[in-house]
Amino acid sequence: MVLVHGLSDSCRTWNRLAPALAAGGRRVVALDLPGHGHSARPDAPYTVAWYANVTAEWIRALGFSDFDLVGHSFGGSIAMCVAIERPGRVHRLGMVAAGGFGSEVALPLRFAAVSGLLELAAPVLMGVGTHAGMLVLGGNFNAEERKHLARVNARPGTARALSRTLRHAVDLRGQREHLLDIAHRLPEIPPIAVYWGDRDPVIPARHAADVDLYLEGVTVRRYAKAGHYPHREAVADLAPDLLRFLDEPRPTPRLRPGARAPRAAAVPVAPQARSPRWQPWPDAPIRQWAQRSLSPLLRPTPQHADDDSASPADLGSRPPPVPC
Repeated sequence: MVLVHGLSDSCRTWNRLAPALAAGGRRVVALDLPGHGHSARPDAPYTVAWYANVTAEWIRALGFSDFDLVGHSFGGSIAMCVAIERPGRVHRLGMVAAGGFGSEVALPLRFAAVSGLLELAAPVLMGVGTHAGMLVLGGNFNAEERKHLARVNARPGTARALSRTLRHAVDLRGQREHLLDIAHRLPEIPPIAVYWGDRDPVIPARHAADVDLYLEGVTVRRYAKAGHYPHREAVADLAPDLLRFLDEPRPTPRLRPGARAPRAAAVPVAPQARSPRWQPWPDAPIRQWAQRSLSPLLRPTPQHADDDSASPADLGSRPPPVPC
């Protein structure tokens, strides 16, 4: 199982959920995305497609022939694109308060996306802003976890990565991309489960209910007392729900006839006027990085008869610097 964190977060966001998943007999791995955590901050585009290509090459370097993929928030958008980069390899797709199911998103993110001021922010302001934001958003982060994330987000280059990501993914009207914009590129949509906290202040929980407007056969679970971090705030409910989804037979989701993404439905765009999206970043240097770096990606894990099991210590592994 591969876990992909959200914007301005790190692989440590999974430290409550991952042990429960590993206890269920699965091998659990997570990465710090470029521009986040202890990964490098290259001068790169930081688009969803670029992140997805890096993540897909990282997964390929690990030698996974097929895998379950779980993404939180912006990591959910990346997970959708990874499913396109690795068709037939994603066994199940878990989406936790994920982007890409609607257009609405918190106003501060929209302002940051269009103002361009974020890229000019000093590293110290990124650290202070991270600490303040975590106090507002909740997520059951303790003082040590808040201190760690504020420290890594204060590294030079973090503001540039965040600004470029937001500029591509968000504008004043909200999220620019929707699942329906890319779903047609999948020869077969993998089983999907959507998990949301009813008190989410970042992406409205109604996006979970709206999934049924676009897709048939999707599992949806909502948690009344959770906010934007159900994988931290509702672990006792989410972990068994997720394990059941991963282990039990599930139908193949199908696009509903005539379904259109919200923004496409509101403002028709001529096909020739569309700008190409989801174009993969040239992958030769990424593949070289992934192949060179395979050995240090994960700490050595004892071999078991069941290849799906591993120590939760794998969660802490991080990729080395990513080439531009």
